[in-house]
Amino acid sequence: MIARKRLEKIMELIKRENVVSAKDLSCSLGVTEKTIRLDLDRLEKANMLRRIHGGAVQIEQPSTISFSNTGYRNRCLHEKELIAATAKSLLKENDVILLDDGSTTLALAKLLGDFRITVLTNDVLIINELMYKSNVSLYVIGGSLKRDGESFVINGEDSIQFIKKYRANKFFIGASTIDIENGLMIYYYGDRSTKRAFMAASDQIICLLDSSKFNRTAFTRVATVDEIHTIITDYKIAPEELEKYSGLGIEMLVAEEPPPAVLPSSASQSRLRTGSAKAGETSSWR
Repeated sequence: MIARKRLEKIMELIKRENVVSAKDLSCSLGVTEKTIRLDLDRLEKANMLRRIHGGAVQIEQPSTISFSNTGYRNRCLHEKELIAATAKSLLKENDVILLDDGSTTLALAKLLGDFRITVLTNDVLIINELMYKSNVSLYVIGGSLKRDGESFVINGEDSIQFIKKYRANKFFIGASTIDIENGLMIYYYGDRSTKRAFMAASDQIICLLDSSKFNRTAFTRVATVDEIHTIITDYKIAPEELEKYSGLGIEMLVAEEPPPAVLPSSASQSRLRTGSAKAGETSSWR
């Protein structure tokens, strides 16, 4: 068993059992206890578990560690809609784009359809959203279907080979977390190679990340921050975060709350109000 699969299996076992022994893991995974001890040391350094004599125990994760959660699609929905609206503003007719799996890219997909565009994606929920939109030329990336709670994603070697045949103007990528030192991170290692292939097939890498994902880490890195061209986040982001990333040459776009509607005064109630605020108005940091 290769190392990354072994690490994933160890985490599955420790989440289920709460405590594991190196001896039992050695038998279950078919490797030496020395190899298991090295694996446990590596996971402990990543704050994924705590080493004890002869094995390891599950730990209550600090706020800087993220794990897979079937409810993640329902978090920060308003912020994700604002981010999606800003992302759409970057598109033009006849663009060819890649949409990563995720709830924010799904929010972007829901806004498409009013002009012609080509979309490649491996997210089944996005496919379902776009399949009836006549202005969207949809390319479904093939491969193995991964079911994970509310997520249905096609990935694997077939997906990687498929995407090598195409070139996209923009790749809208999501992630579990971002951190200056550790970069863009996700929890499930199996998605990493597919995301890397999408990056290689795209001219511009645009990250859609709500502000809750900054200064946190997950299980495995997808990309370093210097591989990212643009980050779109929401108005709750701390100014110092904007400065840190813009200082590295990354374009930072902040999806702002629209200004509140102004009710006409009693003297002007009969006049038609001609202006309205647009959701997802954007400020840019460089």
